[in-house]
Amino acid sequence: MAAESAAEPGKRLLVLGTGLIGTSVGLAARSAGYEVLLSNRDPARLAVAIEVGAGAEWDGIEAVDLAVVALPPAILAREIARLQRAGVASTITHVCSVQLEPQVEVEVELGAWGGFVGSHPVAGRERSGPHHATVDLFQDRPWVVCPTEHSASEAVDAVEGLARACGARVSRMPAVEHDALLARLSHVPQLVASALAAALVGLDREDIAIAGSGLRDTSRIADSDPDLWAEIVAANPGGVAAALDDVLAPLVALRASLGTGQPSAEDVRALVARGRVGRQLLAGKHGQAPVQWAKVSVVVPDQPGKLARLLADASAGGVNVEDIHVDHSSGAALGLVDLDVAPGRADHLAAALEARGWRATAIEPHD
Repeated sequence: MAAESAAEPGKRLLVLGTGLIGTSVGLAARSAGYEVLLSNRDPARLAVAIEVGAGAEWDGIEAVDLAVVALPPAILAREIARLQRAGVASTITHVCSVQLEPQVEVEVELGAWGGFVGSHPVAGRERSGPHHATVDLFQDRPWVVCPTEHSASEAVDAVEGLARACGARVSRMPAVEHDALLARLSHVPQLVASALAAALVGLDREDIAIAGSGLRDTSRIADSDPDLWAEIVAANPGGVAAALDDVLAPLVALRASLGTGQPSAEDVRALVARGRVGRQLLAGKHGQAPVQWAKVSVVVPDQPGKLARLLADASAGGVNVEDIHVDHSSGAALGLVDLDVAPGRADHLAAALEARGWRATAIEPHD
C-alpha cells in the first residue's frame, strides 16, 4: 500500500467495528482524503479490513477528530462512553439503524456531552462482513443525521461532512421520527422477507424450483444476520409493532374473508391497488422521482459472454438501458433478461436486438 500524506485538519477518523458498514466507511473516507484508523475485537475481521485498504490498525490510544462506532446497538452506548472518557475523539457518531435507544443510553452515560451525534447511513447489502465492503456503498444514498438537544454545531458539521465525503445525501431528523420511519422502510420489510423465506422450509427443493423471480425478489434480504436483526428489532419495539400492525391489518382481514369460503375480491383488489400506489412512491434511479420503465425481455443462453454481448448489442441499438433484471430458467440452460428502458423506446430496442439475432419482446408500462 502506498504511503499516505498527512491528513488535513479535522480528517483523522477512527472506525470502531470493521463489518460491512464500518469497512465501507473506511474505504470511502480514505478515498476522500481522511486518515483512517481501524479497530475490531476480532483480529480476523480487522485484518481483512486492513487488507482491502480501509485503513490502518489503531493502537488503542491515538486521538482522532471523529470516531465512528459501527457496532450492534446493544453495546453502542458503552463503547461511545469508553472512547469519550479516554479522550479519543472530540466527536463520536454511530451508524446504527436505531437511534432513540442509543441516544437515551449515551445521555445516561455521558450526560449533556455535545460531542455525540447519532447517524444512520441508509445503505447496505444482504451480505455482511468486511470482505463485502465497497468504496461506493454510500454513493447517492441517504445518510440520516440525528443530533441530540446537546449536540454541538461543530460536531454535527463533522458528522455531516463525513457523510458527504462518503458520497451520501445528508438529511437531519429527530431520533423518534427516524425510528418510526425506519421501522416501516427497513425493519418490517426485513421481517416480512424473512417470514416469506421461512415459509419455504419443509418444502421439497424440486417443488421450490418452480418459483419465479417474484419470490426471489421479495425474499432477497432474508439472507441477513439473525443476531444483528434480533438486536435491531429489540431496540425499536414500538416502531416495529406499529409498522407490523399496518402491514398485517389488510392481510388479517383477507384471511378472515378467505375463511368464510366466500372471499372478498374487493379486499384483494384494494390491497393490490394500494400496493401499486405505494410501490410508485419509492425513489427511482439516482434518488429521482420513480419512473415506470418500459421493458425489453430477451432470452439469453446461459453461456460465457452472452450477457456481455447482449449489453453491447443494446448499446449499439442506441437506447440507454436504465436497469437490468435476470431470471434464470429452472429447467434449461438459459435465462430471461429484462432490460428497463425509457417509455416509448422498447419497440426500437427490441427491433434492434431482433436484427442481431436475439429473441426480444417489447413491453410498455401499464397504466
